[in-house]
Amino acid sequence: MKKMPSNSKFPSLFLIGAPKCGTTSLAAWLSEHPDLFMCAPKEPDFYAPDVASSIEAGNIDAYRALFSSAQPDQICGEASTTYLRSQEAVAAVLEDAPDARLVVCLRHPIDLAASIHGQLVRTGREAETSFTKAWALQDTRRANPARRRSDHNPADQLYGDMAMLGTQVDRLLQVAPRDQVLFIFLEDMKRDPGSVYRAILTHAGAVDDGRKDFPVLNERRAPRSLFLARLSHMGGAVRRRLGFKNGFGLGRIINRTNEAAPTAGNAPDPSLRAELLDFFRNDIALLAKLTDRNLDHWLKSDAQPVPQGNKPL
Repeated sequence: MKKMPSNSKFPSLFLIGAPKCGTTSLAAWLSEHPDLFMCAPKEPDFYAPDVASSIEAGNIDAYRALFSSAQPDQICGEASTTYLRSQEAVAAVLEDAPDARLVVCLRHPIDLAASIHGQLVRTGREAETSFTKAWALQDTRRANPARRRSDHNPADQLYGDMAMLGTQVDRLLQVAPRDQVLFIFLEDMKRDPGSVYRAILTHAGAVDDGRKDFPVLNERRAPRSLFLARLSHMGGAVRRRLGFKNGFGLGRIINRTNEAAPTAGNAPDPSLRAELLDFFRNDIALLAKLTDRNLDHWLKSDAQPVPQGNKPL
């Protein structure tokens, strides 16, 4: 297949979400392909000011600069997982890159909601460590939203909205041509990461590089101390506000020291899982229709959650 040329070192490959669905591992694997250039940071969030907690590039020139190290014949890509749920990102992407190839990573919404909650707890942006209690707080939080800060969007704590993938995909397909969108599922990545990887290469216009090793990155962890988690997150926000692109490594040291293996106690219990299944049922049916994917197994009340320990991709 002929390789799709990059647009003057402008991205043509976008992994647009959802979060906690394997995009960190995918971006890392793709970044090692000789014909691809994935920017750092992985998620510049440039096109999603309506939802992004922080934006790494304040203008189009700064955004372009993220790809300045790419070789002329490399396909440029990025992996901002905010774009799928944004009201404006995809349209803006397609305005700047009309032939963009979009990749959407999907998983069971119940597992996604719980995983997002765990991520916010780990990074100090969610004070309620119990997912059950955090889920129950959504109506209160929606009615009395906290002030949005440069480092945190309180809408991230509306876990039902965050995991409403059918609705998000429906909005996506009203803007993006269907042949420019590739849907992949986390369960397929776990079962056969090589096939998923090669499908993305084909979608991007790159040849198979014969990769055989697919290490899992961004393994889920729980914080030992919520205070240290919040301190690390606040430090990153202060750094960005002061205009420093790169940190001094202190935050990474704090985060690694503060990490502990997650406990199973934060997973939804059977009664809550049944409640959430009813909540997401129609949206799952919509997602199945839009992606032409049989998701009947997602609708079973006895469906087991995807393990949350060391294999979240």
